[in-house]
Amino acid sequence: MVSEVMTAKVLAVTPGTSLESVARLFAQKRVSGAPVVEESGEVVGVVSLTDLSDPDRDRGGELGDGLYYSLHAGLADEHGDPTVRREGTVADVMTPAVLSVAPHESIVEAGRKMVAMGVHRLVVVDDQQLLAGIVSLIDIVRGFVSAAGVEREAGAAS
Repeated sequence: MVSEVMTAKVLAVTPGTSLESVARLFAQKRVSGAPVVEESGEVVGVVSLTDLSDPDRDRGGELGDGLYYSLHAGLADEHGDPTVRREGTVADVMTPAVLSVAPHESIVEAGRKMVAMGVHRLVVVDDQQLLAGIVSLIDIVRGFVSAAGVEREAGAAS
């Protein structure tokens, strides 16, 4: 199941987070994408390295802030430097469609969704549509490798 392979502690940004802050966050934390959330906790999009590096994406002149959050079990910890403001915000480049999966869905179904939509990650939302985690292609692969190892061990024990 997705809940067994997903990352439950997630870094998230706001639509008003500056592009510079997101790029720095991705480099420091070695991540390639993050959900975009409103203060209410509603997931409104996803931003990725591809979004940040696309030279054809328009970037607005609005000043962005340096805030981001770490979310875990429905609790948000605020991070960043709210005094740093730079031109260009996440809202300028994010993908506004929220491609999601439920924690109880199978990793096979999550993998099918990723392939069908051509994405590398899905936001995991609970029954109330609140952020429960994120599942990436590498998480799916880990799940398949783990399942194959369990099957191999069960076959050897028979």
